[in-house]
Amino acid sequence: MIINTNRIVLNICSVCNLKCKHCLAFIPYYKKTHIMSYSEAKSILEHYFAVVDSVKHFTVTGGEPLLNKDVLPILEEVMKYKRHIGETLDFVTNATMMIPNEVQDFFEANKDSTRIVLSDYGPDLSKKLNSIQNDLDNRGIVYRISKFYGDNLYYNGWIDFSDHSLKWKTIGERDRNAAKCIHNVGKYFVINDGEIHRCSRSFWRIKNGYIPKLKGEYVPLMDDSISVEEKKKYLMMMVDSTSSTSCAHCVGLRNDVERVQPAQQLV
Repeated sequence: MIINTNRIVLNICSVCNLKCKHCLAFIPYYKKTHIMSYSEAKSILEHYFAVVDSVKHFTVTGGEPLLNKDVLPILEEVMKYKRHIGETLDFVTNATMMIPNEVQDFFEANKDSTRIVLSDYGPDLSKKLNSIQNDLDNRGIVYRISKFYGDNLYYNGWIDFSDHSLKWKTIGERDRNAAKCIHNVGKYFVINDGEIHRCSRSFWRIKNGYIPKLKGEYVPLMDDSISVEEKKKYLMMMVDSTSSTSCAHCVGLRNDVERVQPAQQLV
């Protein structure tokens, strides 16, 4: 079975130097944080690419990924699978801290197949944005800015996903809502705790017991008691499904959902 997917996000840490109230990945609310080691990342990548033949976009993020001391060797390990990545290796950072020279060296050397995504939360939070831009421009490193400050916000701003109660009681209602969700339609899957999940909201709801953990709604990548072919079947169930249990508890990342001010900081 050949599996080609659209996007995967590898979260290499659940720590951040910001405390955003409406964080899409719920990072400020983790009771126990984790920073992925290089050896852990290496094993996850081996297992992932045993299941997936190609992925269009591979994203490395956190949390704030620059807080992971192994960020460079992890990026280098991902690049070993370059022929399996259709377009870009993306790296998302919040522009609160400078990108180390050695990490910039990596992106300069691989500018044909990588991209840095800078989240702009305004001058009070993303204080290093201009300095980072100057560095990247001088090196010819490919980057884009996701603007979450002022006018013309990326995705029109953020959404409050903190209410995990049941919202759609029938499969039909769930499917109709999920059909408008950017992450669901685009199949923007994530790797958390060595498992593939439909999105960070689905992972969070499973992790905290809001919804059950069901076969076909996640892939236990690191469970070697399950064959690669079985994992492929689970992943194809995720790819082919129109919605999941988590979608019934979610407003969805939809264009018509009310927005909140991005990056509001918890006290």
